Amino acid sequence: HPQVRRDRPGACPLCGMALEPLAPSAEAEDHSELDDMRRRFWISAALCLPLLWAMLGELLPAVDPMRLFGHRALAWGQLLLATPVVLWAGWPFFVRGWDSLRHRSLNMFTLIALGAGAAWAYSLLATVFPAALPDSFRTPMGSVPLYFEAAAVIVTLVLLGQVLELKARSQTSGAMRALLKLAPRIAHRVKDGQEEDVGIEDVQAGEPLRVRPGEKIPVDGRVLDGSSHVDESMLTGEPLPVRKQAGDAVSAGTVNGSGSLLMQAEHVGAETLLAQIVQMVAQAQRSRAPI
Repeated sequence: HPQVRRDRPGACPLCGMALEPLAPSAEAEDHSELDDMRRRFWISAALCLPLLWAMLGELLPAVDPMRLFGHRALAWGQLLLATPVVLWAGWPFFVRGWDSLRHRSLNMFTLIALGAGAAWAYSLLATVFPAALPDSFRTPMGSVPLYFEAAAVIVTLVLLGQVLELKARSQTSGAMRALLKLAPRIAHRVKDGQEEDVGIEDVQAGEPLRVRPGEKIPVDGRVLDGSSHVDESMLTGEPLPVRKQAGDAVSAGTVNGSGSLLMQAEHVGAETLLAQIVQMVAQAQRSRAPI
């Protein structure tokens, strides 16, 4: 939601998804949320395996835990296994679901919190106070159906989805950081016949710049003097260097070959082609598909 602005990472109050940085940064990304979700998922998956056995046991009567342990013991065992999955591993989903109610913007986490919470709470009641439920809730065997495995599996599958999404976002952010690092931080400005090193942020459009052999071109511009071959594979994918001479355009981040070039800066900062590519990727990551 583009209207949501925060000065720190967190969850969107409208959809519950993680907020994206407005501007890409070359600094190392914080992976704490991904690490936390991955840890919650693996612990939940381990606890869900016995619960799945209890659920699939109905299809295989020979290994049905209901016959092996009895309904009462199985109910308490499921309670002990499902409670940490729902209340600990799934706690972030309940927080986001509650936030969706506070902001009156129902979303995916509203459904997850309601579904998993209702299944767990009902099963808790059926385990601790089975006599409080009417006879119409009972099976022909006299037991009350439990849904601990449903609540735990819901949380575990959503955690898996969060891990996959956060991992994909991390890879995209890594690609943007790699793009940002392609541009050099220093440019050689030519002034009164003398070269001086200046920060890339201090370069102004129209200034002459010297690009030495083997260096990256600092900004978008046009060659004034000299000739060389420039590796533009980071933009075009073409592995063969392209010959550049006076009058030809050059782009920031491309690599100069063995010749020396004198160029004139035309597009600097956020106006360079490289910066626009990074901005487009960042915008795509912040946006949602219309569907």
